[in-house]
Amino acid sequence: MIQMKKYSTLQFTRGLCCFLLPAVILIACKKSTLEPVDTYPEPPAVLVKFLDGNPNPSLGAEGSTVTFNVNGLKGKEGQFTFFINQVAAQVVAVTENTVTVTVPANASTGGSAILINGEYYFGPTFFVKGKVSIDPLFNVDAYRSNGPIAGIFKRADGTSYLIYGSFTNYKNGATVTNPITGIALLNTEGDYLPVTSQFKMGRLGFNGAISNVIQRPDGKYLVAGSFSKFDTVTNINNIVRLNPDGSLETMVVDVINPDPVNNPNDGQAVVPSFNGGTAGHVTKLFYNSSTGNSTAVGNFSFHISTFYERSTRTGPYLDLVKARQIIRMNDSGAFDSTFNYNFASNESYAGGNGFIYDALHQADGKIVVVGNFTSFHGTPANYIVRIDGNTGLVDPGFNTGNAGADGSINRITYNAVTNKILLTGNFKNYNGTAANGVVMIDNNGATVSSFSFKNLEGGFPNFAGQLNNGKIIVTGSFSKYDNIVRAGMAILNPDGTLAPGYNNMGLFRGQVNNLVETTSTNGSAAVILVGSFDRFDNRQVGNIVKFRIEN
Repeated sequence: MIQMKKYSTLQFTRGLCCFLLPAVILIACKKSTLEPVDTYPEPPAVLVKFLDGNPNPSLGAEGSTVTFNVNGLKGKEGQFTFFINQVAAQVVAVTENTVTVTVPANASTGGSAILINGEYYFGPTFFVKGKVSIDPLFNVDAYRSNGPIAGIFKRADGTSYLIYGSFTNYKNGATVTNPITGIALLNTEGDYLPVTSQFKMGRLGFNGAISNVIQRPDGKYLVAGSFSKFDTVTNINNIVRLNPDGSLETMVVDVINPDPVNNPNDGQAVVPSFNGGTAGHVTKLFYNSSTGNSTAVGNFSFHISTFYERSTRTGPYLDLVKARQIIRMNDSGAFDSTFNYNFASNESYAGGNGFIYDALHQADGKIVVVGNFTSFHGTPANYIVRIDGNTGLVDPGFNTGNAGADGSINRITYNAVTNKILLTGNFKNYNGTAANGVVMIDNNGATVSSFSFKNLEGGFPNFAGQLNNGKIIVTGSFSKYDNIVRAGMAILNPDGTLAPGYNNMGLFRGQVNNLVETTSTNGSAAVILVGSFDRFDNRQVGNIVKFRIEN
């Protein structure tokens, strides 16, 4: 090690004069002896040291004992505190090179540490065993998608999942001839299923983000988002309908042929059969199988269709209807003027005075919309409103009094088994009751008083979803829930308390966009999460993970 020295100003000046003065006048200059002085003080003596090797065992449940390789603690019993992921553990025994502790209650996977004389010494990660664990047969490697996954659902065949979002690769399955652009088909183990003759979801795919995909009862797909092209077909405006095999559903139409003599085939064109779309992003798309109608919700300003009678093969004549944020279309994609349309002004009603972030289609056809708006169609609506499924107007029977939230609502989820809705956002109160960013409501907007979301530390929630057994998964940027270490994820009971045995996981980092319940290969219940995250249980993952839930 290089020993750093320092010198006084006087010593440095006397030495320097020997080099400068002889060039000016003839005078003797005596060089002083340079005395070294330490620049930095000596570091404090190392009291303890974690040795090489994993703890024994490296995984254990609450109440079990585990031994760490440490020296320097012998004779210092009672003078130090041992932590497992910031939770103090009871010390059972100390030897010259080990310390044995009991895994504390409420412990979760994380690093070990020793606090002694005001100094921390950090050791290896200890994995706390509980009822939640990554399914090793699904998530066999860290790399999955290279971009956010917006949603996932099991296809009608029951043997595959479809994921969609803003990714261009999945498990290195993309090739030059078969690229991946926002949609991928997976088997039940999460492996990528390449494009085949049975499922050719776009050889070139979409040129933008996909926010929603619906598989209709007839097997066809409705896809929405922010895109203007599918494969080589242009003149698509954020909504498209695909055949059951994933190919574009098309039709042949007559168009104007400006030069029939030299181009006799230009009098017809192959075009998308769904002739409808939007000028702006579509957040959610809902389908009514009994009527064939589709309802789009998002942050757009016009409905767009192509008037083929005035179009040429390469020059579409667009028909625009001024319609903000919510529209309904019939099966052909045509604008439905009986829904959210004011004939007096020849445009839709006002919509919200802010952005729509999410929406929920209820069983009776009504639509709950959330975002950062405080009015909708000119009616006060504090970040949440319900739209009548028949008229497109604000439903006054929802959340009577319009109390709503005191901050933006970013996410809405619904569980059909429990019949409850969860809202997540940047609000502190809902309907005048403390909510801390997550609240449970019933189908009419009233607060469910049996659920109480506790205080968070270190951040905010970004997703809350309820499972069929009533348990609730919450993710976010927080570090503690109800004063207990929960790094980015907490699994709660239906009343909002931490579910014992379910919160052993280590760091979760990112945001969940969607979840689907399934089963694991060992027969236990399981959940697949998708979104934009890179850590689950402090292990590297790529925006998708499947975990088991043991009884």
